[in-house]
Amino acid sequence: MTSTPTHVSPQADHGIGQQTLLQRIASLRAWLFLLALIVIFEIWARLDFGGTFVGNSYNIQSILVFAVAPLLLATGQTFVIITGGIDLSLGFIMGLAAVVSAHVINWATPGMGMTFGVILGLLSGVLIAGVPGLVNGLMVARLKVPPFIGTLGMFGVCRGVAFLVADGTTVAVRGNDVFREIGNGKLFGVPWLVIITALLVLFMHYLLSQTKFGQHNYAIGANEQAARRAGINVRRHLTWLYVLSAFCAGLSGVLYTARFS
Repeated sequence: MTSTPTHVSPQADHGIGQQTLLQRIASLRAWLFLLALIVIFEIWARLDFGGTFVGNSYNIQSILVFAVAPLLLATGQTFVIITGGIDLSLGFIMGLAAVVSAHVINWATPGMGMTFGVILGLLSGVLIAGVPGLVNGLMVARLKVPPFIGTLGMFGVCRGVAFLVADGTTVAVRGNDVFREIGNGKLFGVPWLVIITALLVLFMHYLLSQTKFGQHNYAIGANEQAARRAGINVRRHLTWLYVLSAFCAGLSGVLYTARFS
């Protein structure tokens, strides 16, 4: 039995190479878009202001500080999305935590001091955020409510409760320099908000990539039935997953309040 050698024409080989190149460009499209934005802003800054955009430390710090709240919300949301769910209530869980922490700090500071007032306000904001997170988890894990529907309803609940707690007005934090320092101070030129966020993101990365909780998270997202047969308590995991996501939103709300105190 003889085999006929297969010859690839130069045109076909060129087409395969071109397709591979296009695939590589498509896989890097997000980074290429970011690079294009940086180049455009750099050219604009040099033409209009005669200075650099990339090398300006004020610009870099501003971008990092503005990214704190979205990054914290996205960190918690990442865990939920990996399991095939979604949490639409995070934005107003953040708002509820911000309002509650501001009220608690204003109440605690005169009698307990600035430092203790900040600690109590931080704990209150994060813990109050865990309440709607727990309800979301129970609805999704126990009652089998679709995450999109359940968390959308909690979106409205948190929005209404935050409006009532704030009495429809802005709640300012007064007389607490420690809280203001956390929101606007720096350590060796790096804002405290960025340091706190970076530490949390590193912790969440470790939790997702190096722990059994993270492995269970991926397993549930890949195949929930297989994860259940493997002995994973899917209900309990999903419940705590939404609580964890809400905690991230609560911390985001507290830091947001510290910044605009």
